[in-house]
Amino acid sequence: MRYRQHSILSFIVRNVPGIGQYLHGRKMYGITVFLAFLFFPMVILLNLDDVVAGFVSFFLSLTLLGLDPSMKSSILRPELVEHWVAALFALTAPMLIWSYERKFYLRTVYAPEKYESTPSDLAWSQFLKQRGAVVGFVVILALYSIAFLCPYIAPYNPTTFQSGVVTQFREPLSSILALRLRDEGDKGVITPTIRDLGEFPKMFRTLEGLNESLISEEEAHLLYIDAYRIEADQVIATIGKESKTVPISRLAGTEPDEFLVEEFHLLGTDSYGRDLLSRIIYGSRVSLSLGFIAVLLSVTLGTIVGLFAGYFGGRADSFTMRFVDVLLAFPSLFLILVIIAVFEQANVPRIMLIVIVLGLSTWMGVARLVRGEVLSLKERDFIFAAKALGLSHWRILTRHILPNSLTPIIVNASLRIGGIILLEAALSYLNLGVQQPTASWGNIIYEGKDFLSNAWWISTLPGFAIVATVVSFNLIGDGLRDALDPMLKNS
Repeated sequence: MRYRQHSILSFIVRNVPGIGQYLHGRKMYGITVFLAFLFFPMVILLNLDDVVAGFVSFFLSLTLLGLDPSMKSSILRPELVEHWVAALFALTAPMLIWSYERKFYLRTVYAPEKYESTPSDLAWSQFLKQRGAVVGFVVILALYSIAFLCPYIAPYNPTTFQSGVVTQFREPLSSILALRLRDEGDKGVITPTIRDLGEFPKMFRTLEGLNESLISEEEAHLLYIDAYRIEADQVIATIGKESKTVPISRLAGTEPDEFLVEEFHLLGTDSYGRDLLSRIIYGSRVSLSLGFIAVLLSVTLGTIVGLFAGYFGGRADSFTMRFVDVLLAFPSLFLILVIIAVFEQANVPRIMLIVIVLGLSTWMGVARLVRGEVLSLKERDFIFAAKALGLSHWRILTRHILPNSLTPIIVNASLRIGGIILLEAALSYLNLGVQQPTASWGNIIYEGKDFLSNAWWISTLPGFAIVATVVSFNLIGDGLRDALDPMLKNS
């Protein structure tokens, strides 16, 4: 093509993700990759101060922990960790997109004669032919990106309670007026300080200043109102059925442009006046991470049990499968309640408890699937050859049987994540999951169940998020099955 003859154009095509794919006919794929790559620099530019502060705070905290581990409790705070994760993700994600897309483009399009396509390249090419799977993959990547970047994307603090009837049960696409008062910090977050400065006081003071800039709310006191009018040197504000007089001297300025604030709530507010969009964004972080970690635990445990049961057979197989059958015979909800009752006595943190519960209650199906694959694989000629060469059982399991069993395991795991998210939502709906004020999709639905007649959006909108996530994971599972199954590929 002509652009190859121009060094600058050739450099752009090879190094800007998506451009080369678009020029070679993969227009939707190229546009999607380019927009995904462009999204992160935009987020960084819009939140540049917070990104820089989070990045510096993270590395300064690591340095101080290395120098003085006794300061761990003062440095490692959950409200800071989310900013560290967001900053690191915003900076590393575009580099990962650039690196992988450049290699994929060079191997498959620009100069395939110079590179040998790997099995992962071939599988990815097959996966891209499944439009439904690609759509699901894009949706899931977008959701996980939002979950990592929630401090930068959420418009409001998801746990801040707004007093008064003005902010409660606001419908989607609604705006709320507020008067900005001169009184500072009535509703601000009281930021804990590092009192013990240890052996490095200057570094700790620098870190304290960065952390306060990240987690403090530097907002004036807001008085939420329905309407207002100015009379002489005071403002008459309407709050519900009442009126309140506020002297202009108490406001942040003398003109409406200075003291009037208008907050826009795209998805409305809940019963406590909290922004629903912000809670759904922060809830995605909890629901998606719990789903992924719980599936990882479930698949790991089920794979280990299935490998050993299928490979060694005999009494070990019989005993293991009967134990699995007994667990499968229990109603899933009853089994989950038993596990919760056992681990609650150990004072395990609630989020960790939910991960353990979901992981330990869903591994049995994976074990049966892996056992069936192993029973088939261990009768193949290459396994007999490995045994004849005197290879150890461990080497045969890890180097020969497990790699050939990965395809059904990966497909099953992708399908299970959606089910795990539904289970977490069900537990939260029963008030057994993540507890308030921490947001998850399930407990948002639980909170809005009593207001379905007059505030349908509180439960409905996070329900749509769950549906979109589960459907997307199912589409990805179908796409992986078609891309990795040689029988379907040949047909």
